[in-house]
Amino acid sequence: METSILLVRHPETHANVTGRFVGRGHSAYTAVGRRQSARLPRRISRFAPDAVWSSPLERALRVAKRAAQLADTDLAIDERLVELDFGMAEGMTYEEIAEAGLTFNYRSLEDPVAPGGESRGSIERRSAAFCDEIVAAGGRHAIVTHGGVFRASLVHLLGLSSTDIWAFHIHNAQLAHVRIVDGHGMLEEYRVG
Repeated sequence: METSILLVRHPETHANVTGRFVGRGHSAYTAVGRRQSARLPRRISRFAPDAVWSSPLERALRVAKRAAQLADTDLAIDERLVELDFGMAEGMTYEEIAEAGLTFNYRSLEDPVAPGGESRGSIERRSAAFCDEIVAAGGRHAIVTHGGVFRASLVHLLGLSSTDIWAFHIHNAQLAHVRIVDGHGMLEEYRVG
């Protein structure tokens, strides 16, 4: 059985350009992000997905809704595709985190990134569980999500180690087409949409 997955990171937001950690909160698209949000749904529909999956957060969901309409396919929202919970660091920059005296540790697998936040291991486990279900179902799936889930999903689908998440720079509007045949993931395409 073969499964094709198109991972898509949401368009650029104001938080992205100002270096703010926005996990579960809202950040509006920039002018660049608005152009990306007009382009991405068409690119996703050309992939001809059997289903479009999305994080429930608006910055991903807006693109996914339009892509599903253009592809004339189902849209499914899954909580496992939501971005990492940054806890007390939500909405802050590195500098503001340091000034507030918060512990911020994105390298640790099991410690929360910040007090009250989620661990990298947690996002990797939920991303892997989601991906495994999609691969088992077969077919063509577009997944519109966030940088953390994109990164965790990509290394999982390619069978790489969790330490390999740093091997990929994930831009806004990034696309990665992974084809899985007989349990082996192959990176077919990797580019900014």
